[in-house]
Amino acid sequence: MSRSHPPARPTGPDPTPAPPQPTPAPASARRARTSRSAAALLSGFTLLAPAVAAGTLGGAAPARADNPTVSVNGMRTAWDAAEPDLAPGKVSSAGFGRRWSTAVDGAVYAQPLVAGSTVVVATSTNHVYGVNAADGRIVWQRALGTPVASSTACLSPATGIVSTPVYDKASRTVYLVSKSSEGGTHFSVHALDAGSGAERSGWPVTVQGAPVNSPGVAFNPNTSAQRAGLLLLDGAVYFGFASDCGVGTYVGTVAGVNTGTRKLTLWSTESGSASQNAGVWMSGGGLVSDGAGRIFIATGNGAGDGSSPLKGPGDRPGGHFAESVVRLGVNSDGSLAARDFFSPTNNREMDHGDVDLGSGGPAALPSGFGTAAHPHLMVQVGKDGRIFLLDRDRLGGMGQGPNGTDGVVGTTGPFKGVWGHPGVWGGDGGYVYLVENYGALRALKYSVNGAGNPQLTNAATSTEGFGYASGSPVVTSNGTASGSALVWTIYSGTGPGGQNGELRVYDAVPVNGALKLRRSFPLGTVTRFSVPATDGGRVFVGTKDGHLVAFGRSA
Repeated sequence: MSRSHPPARPTGPDPTPAPPQPTPAPASARRARTSRSAAALLSGFTLLAPAVAAGTLGGAAPARADNPTVSVNGMRTAWDAAEPDLAPGKVSSAGFGRRWSTAVDGAVYAQPLVAGSTVVVATSTNHVYGVNAADGRIVWQRALGTPVASSTACLSPATGIVSTPVYDKASRTVYLVSKSSEGGTHFSVHALDAGSGAERSGWPVTVQGAPVNSPGVAFNPNTSAQRAGLLLLDGAVYFGFASDCGVGTYVGTVAGVNTGTRKLTLWSTESGSASQNAGVWMSGGGLVSDGAGRIFIATGNGAGDGSSPLKGPGDRPGGHFAESVVRLGVNSDGSLAARDFFSPTNNREMDHGDVDLGSGGPAALPSGFGTAAHPHLMVQVGKDGRIFLLDRDRLGGMGQGPNGTDGVVGTTGPFKGVWGHPGVWGGDGGYVYLVENYGALRALKYSVNGAGNPQLTNAATSTEGFGYASGSPVVTSNGTASGSALVWTIYSGTGPGGQNGELRVYDAVPVNGALKLRRSFPLGTVTRFSVPATDGGRVFVGTKDGHLVAFGRSA
């Protein structure tokens, strides 16, 4: 990770609403057709053209029985639009509450996944469980090697499985990454049958070798942590590496494994270096994709010594990408290459102050949030609290705006820093939600300004504060029906280790500059940056004290 410790002087909430991959086709051709891989990424999310009716900015997802990846889909909108049984009235009813709690071995940092009638939960001690979604019974369990003890408090007490796996519904396979100590510290990519937990033939695959853009610099598992959520794209699984809390020398890495051939590919965020940082951790947020051959990441600290030149157009990327949002392309041989990037003009100051951009994970906004000039938008926010609205097809490079400023679609804030990733609501005109560090749950309203440019403006904050390492928001709704949306968050608690955590649920639409807390539920001790999973009228949360907890209505 990128030195993820909290600020020295925390403050309270802001009271002011203030088998190989094809070469990617050109953007115009790619977006003109419906991609099977893109549809799979979005888990049935039917994205519409720009809305013809006011207040509807994204299509409703059809009914489904899976939550297969962190933040619901590959665009990481965190919007589950097929939850009529999580309607506000039903959540407020006396019949809604904790349904069951199942003990597991180890802390749960990964978001639980829903695969049909089974909830898959992985732990920091390298245990994986299949749990019956209805009653909490353990259907199967597996131990995947001896976990590596953590030397820091960031991922205590072990760093076995701390990223969110990904579920392939077509093959009923769960892919995940574990860190184990047998035969020396190493990372393994596993493929488990979602019904039985059995390892698929030919797996696991060990992560090893040198990145394609950094020959001779071997991947170092001893100083790496795999925190960012996994991405399934075009028959391959992709995942990112950073450090364990910034300890030791490390460099960011993105890896991919072809699910058919099991061929491994690596790409470095700092070409030719083993120590220039630029980790891909994103507080557990997932690698993003908006279509075939396109992957987006955000990176952390590493631009401070001046040896990593970034300035220039985004479509002419070099080899160094600290403090950046990067779009990677998948080459015909399955390898990865940088295609575009954005980095703030003050990236060196951000690095020196440990306010890295990569504490936040990017989120691609659904169709309808954009304009003809900028139809494909992305939101990125990090530790310094500036919210960047980016064009996914032209990220902006560095210093490419007027007079050498940031060449982005828009900037909002700064507010308080964010260790997490946004949640999106496509109804009621469109909103983006962020949980601030030692701040509040903040809602940003989408609109188009007088010059015809997309913008995000501050709309509301919660009255309740959120502590360090609270989780990222998830939005549920019944399609885009007004009044159906709720925002779910995990509050990190009052103790230094995540004690007294809570599941909180807010009304999605602000009233008089405030977000209304509808209900809260005690969780016990929670992990850093924890994200709930939603499916079929239920909410599933993993805890640091070793439980998978389900909330919903009584049968």
